[in-house]
Amino acid sequence: MSADGSDFAAFQDLPIAQLLVKVATRCNIDCSYCYWFRDTSVYSKPKLMSSDVQHQLLQRIEEHVVRYSLVDFPIILHGGEPLLWGVENFHRFAEACEAISSRTGCELPIAVTTNGVLIDEGWLACFEARNISVAISLDGPAHIHDIHRRTFQGTGTHAAVERAARMLVSRKIGVIALAVCNPAHAPQHYVDFFAACGISNYDIMIPDATVDEKPPSIAAFYKGLFDLWLEANRTTSTTNIRIISDMITALLSNNSPTEGVGHKPVELCTVMTDGTVEAHDVLRIAGDGFTSTTFNIFDHAIDEVRNEPRWKAARDASINLCAKCRQCKFMDACGGGYLPHRFSKKSGYDNPSVYCDDLYAMFENMQSVLESHLYVSKPDGGRVNVRDPLAGA
Repeated sequence: MSADGSDFAAFQDLPIAQLLVKVATRCNIDCSYCYWFRDTSVYSKPKLMSSDVQHQLLQRIEEHVVRYSLVDFPIILHGGEPLLWGVENFHRFAEACEAISSRTGCELPIAVTTNGVLIDEGWLACFEARNISVAISLDGPAHIHDIHRRTFQGTGTHAAVERAARMLVSRKIGVIALAVCNPAHAPQHYVDFFAACGISNYDIMIPDATVDEKPPSIAAFYKGLFDLWLEANRTTSTTNIRIISDMITALLSNNSPTEGVGHKPVELCTVMTDGTVEAHDVLRIAGDGFTSTTFNIFDHAIDEVRNEPRWKAARDASINLCAKCRQCKFMDACGGGYLPHRFSKKSGYDNPSVYCDDLYAMFENMQSVLESHLYVSKPDGGRVNVRDPLAGA
């Protein structure tokens, strides 16, 4: 599928399918690579979401799921550090979502992304009772994690976060660990650490950078990570590394579940602590005020964000790839890479990813290995070599 304007119709307009809700705009630690505080306009927002905004948001959520007869509507509570909002607010919000589900028949699964420092027994009980899944930011072992994820006093946070991760794993709570790749360290360090913690579901994300920056190469790191994933799952599926599974899914011509892989529109809707509505929060790496809009949940229904110029521009940019991407054999699988990684001050998003060469090498290596070694079992007991669907793609 080409990505020029004539093919936009191939991506059907659907209602907003999930919400990213910023319940706190401040943080209790000082991560050196955090995209959120690259945009100083976040300091103009309320530190925490008020009860009035929460009430209006819940009304808009119910209105949205009823209007479009949605069967599910995932909600991600985010920050800053969302646990600063307080455990009682989490209970109230989840209880209200449960009531909406009861009235409408629409499932409202809630997830939270947290640095984990504040997690204690009270939080564990909340997550477990309210069926809230948790993504915990944990950059592997201490010697990697504490390079970037430190307190405002300059001390490492690893001990507190590892303790929180182990507590989460010990309970009936859905957990994924989110690490950021540091290509100066071998992927084995990450894999061994997560295995020791009992964490079998994690991601090692590509570091955020724009085209105007010069991040280090990541291809060798992810080649090694793919080899480790393959070995861990050779006989039995035991380890899910999200970026690897997403890339394989995309190579096999299926839709990747996350927005950083695959050619598809990015249609995330972000609700700020004051009720204003923006596009994807990571786009803040482009600079001050870049994601600001005039839309808010008091004056607008959730789906009306589709008419907001900046939201629409980001959505269109996610599928309208640059000329180099349109000519690439991995266009559908890669989708141009993560949208924020395509941004430059000179030409906006009309660029290959700053990691373009790395992504090409990653997909090339992965396709070669898949073609050589893997097969799909058929219901009748037969086998289909993965080379066949890849060739068809």
